[in-house]
Amino acid sequence: MVTVTYQHQFNYREFETRHTPLLQLRLVYPSGSENGIDFDAHLDTGCEGSLFSGYLLQALGGTVMNDRRKRYGSTLGDSVTAYLHTVQLSLPDISDFELEIGFTIGTIRRNLLGSNFFDLVQIGFRERQREYYLTFAP
Repeated sequence: MVTVTYQHQFNYREFETRHTPLLQLRLVYPSGSENGIDFDAHLDTGCEGSLFSGYLLQALGGTVMNDRRKRYGSTLGDSVTAYLHTVQLSLPDISDFELEIGFTIGTIRRNLLGSNFFDLVQIGFRERQREYYLTFAP
């Protein structure tokens, strides 16, 4: 049997009348600058990559559109085009890391941390207790 020791515990938070695993992050752009914005992202184990609203990048003076496009599809059959940027994200008092994010031009209902984020962490969910645990994978 494998035992995992987690360094951090988080409680689910309310979003649109239900409790969900949200993670508060800080987007730093460009990487290494002191220019940052705090926001919430949903942990989505089914998302093929991380997808954020482009307004976050624009609020830091970045340009969303570039030549690196990707289409993201939903389980409902909808799709959205996003533009890929490698950015620095920070979990305050825990860790800083770089991640490739798809930024949308239009608005999306929620920012999603997907499979590329899960490649960096070990995470455990306790749905009944509405909490989750996280540690950065070595």
